[in-house]
Amino acid sequence: MKKSIIYLFFLANAFISCENKDDTLFEETADARLNAALASYEKQLIEAPDGWNAVIYPGGGGSYGFYLKFDDQNRVVMYSDFSEESAGTSKESSYRLKAMQTPALIFDTYSYLHVLSDPDPDVNGGDAGEGFKSDFEFNIFPDSVKADVITLVGRKNQSKLVLRKATAAQAAAYANGDMAKSLLFNNISKYLTYFKRVTLGGVTYEIGINQDSRQAKITWMDGANPKSHSTKYYFSSAGLTFDSPLVNGSQTITGFSNITWNANSVQLGVTAAGLTGAVVGAVRPLVIDLEAPRRWWQDPIESGGDWRTRDAFHINGVDDALKVKTLTSGEGVYAFYVYQPGLNASYDLFGPVFFEDGQYSINYWYAPNRPRFTSDGRVIFTEYGTQGAVPATGPAADAKNALYEPSGYYLVQTSETTYDMVGAKDAKTWISWQ
Repeated sequence: MKKSIIYLFFLANAFISCENKDDTLFEETADARLNAALASYEKQLIEAPDGWNAVIYPGGGGSYGFYLKFDDQNRVVMYSDFSEESAGTSKESSYRLKAMQTPALIFDTYSYLHVLSDPDPDVNGGDAGEGFKSDFEFNIFPDSVKADVITLVGRKNQSKLVLRKATAAQAAAYANGDMAKSLLFNNISKYLTYFKRVTLGGVTYEIGINQDSRQAKITWMDGANPKSHSTKYYFSSAGLTFDSPLVNGSQTITGFSNITWNANSVQLGVTAAGLTGAVVGAVRPLVIDLEAPRRWWQDPIESGGDWRTRDAFHINGVDDALKVKTLTSGEGVYAFYVYQPGLNASYDLFGPVFFEDGQYSINYWYAPNRPRFTSDGRVIFTEYGTQGAVPATGPAADAKNALYEPSGYYLVQTSETTYDMVGAKDAKTWISWQ
């Protein structure tokens, strides 16, 4: 025991000696060094004469384009691609740099950045209480600060904010409303058919766009070989920008620019890889994923989950075309639609879920037979029976009839956890499952 005490005594003295020695390595205190770092970061933000192109990747997913211009009075002017208003009208708010556990950039009055974090779903369509799990306070790490690029990490949700020094031409384009013009691409949702294509330099690309997750999936044929490229996207003054470019031989597509929209003919015009094309609708996939229907059905059985949708069927350009959101059951209000594969050996479950007294309930439902999978990549649902007092007419009955469409559905996997189920009859009916 004595030996241990003596050993600890010498060890403690060694630590003290090292600590005293380390203090002599710096001519300034830790606080002075931190303040100098904050001043250096602020100087870099301010002295970018044309501001910064920015992209934020919220903790809840997606990617959003911004433009930020900082001044020496702790004010920042910004544009955002979240909406036409925020893309075309600048907003000024305040910012500050502060010593937290690390140096931090804080946007301390409500700004376009705060919209993504707003807990009110009526503001941004995100989840109640957390929005898109984005941030407006960001840690600054020295290794992530370069001359023309600064990468910051959100303090609460670990969102990533990437700033890239803008050019004079880019700054002028934001002021001229070019980011708002880029949002014309969102009119792709007005095509009645689910499948959309554009031909560039003799190559036909199918464009799959998930506007909620800001995810793009581009599919094409390389001879007899199907190819696809998935990427996040955001908007800037130059158009729609892919987070990762698509490379197909000599063509490199970084996104779509020179976007035009003809409302009369319902047609988008775009430029990509220096080539111009028009987006057209199609009634079947360019490349059919033959195994997608079976994967969609099998995955919840293996994971113990189910498929859910808020809007149910999109038909002829109309979200919630069958008005399932108006459904009620007793005191219960509509929450979402569910499809549960493999409820038992004979049938599945399809029906509305209601919210009442703080919990979800399924008060009635339809029982499709276990589906039939065709060799050409479709799934076909037929009726087995019902459970509970199912309505004979109205939205629930209409949704059941739509599910049992004899032509069946193609399944398009849009991410690791989401699928779109698209009517094989004319591609004008679909459900987005998650």
